[in-house]
Amino acid sequence: MVILVAAIAGVGVYLMQNLDGIVKDLIEQVGTEVMKTDVRVAEVKLDLSNGAATLNGLTIANPKGFSSEKLFSMDSITVAIDTATLAGPVYVINEISVDGLRVVAEQKGATTNVQTLLDGMSGTGDSGDIAAEQAGSTEEIRIAIKAINFSNGNLKLTSDMSDPRDLKLPTFKLRNLGTAENGLTPDELGASIAEQMLKQVGKAVTKAVEDAIKEAAEGSIRKKLGSFFNKGDE
Repeated sequence: MVILVAAIAGVGVYLMQNLDGIVKDLIEQVGTEVMKTDVRVAEVKLDLSNGAATLNGLTIANPKGFSSEKLFSMDSITVAIDTATLAGPVYVINEISVDGLRVVAEQKGATTNVQTLLDGMSGTGDSGDIAAEQAGSTEEIRIAIKAINFSNGNLKLTSDMSDPRDLKLPTFKLRNLGTAENGLTPDELGASIAEQMLKQVGKAVTKAVEDAIKEAAEGSIRKKLGSFFNKGDE
């Protein structure tokens, strides 16, 4: 019995000492499964006693058919956890703040890398089971998030119709993803966040592409008019 208790205690110590790495691996596994492209995190720091977590250097790769640049990169993500819910069936996150979202949008023909990623996200696989296995539990993890705030974002657009351009992304928020009574599994949550984020970013990309096409068309008209008037002066 003493040996068994010591073994259980040892596992608990191991998990606590390695929790940052476990969560990092979990985010990368579930993220890659949901997004259907490579998701990586440089660093995860957890402070469960204060209900806080920080993620640094989260990146999401471009889908196939586009450049090797990262489609999304995020400087810093801070998480405020409702610690009173950590013993319950649904973990509640009060707020997630994403600072410094950078998007490298690429437009090719009639589509963009953002839309291609969104289109490729059909089906989420068994990432909920992966999450439960990584957490050391046979019960499915469920999470609810009250708010996600995106700020200080930038968009770099490359298009086959215009020169590259750098734009500022508008601040946007996602609200009420799951509830304390009915949380979402990690794959459901990841898919919901990704879909809503991609739609918000997609609006900015679409506007930027439309502006680029409009400017290119206006430039072509001006060039033709200039050529016409020059001929008239001959």
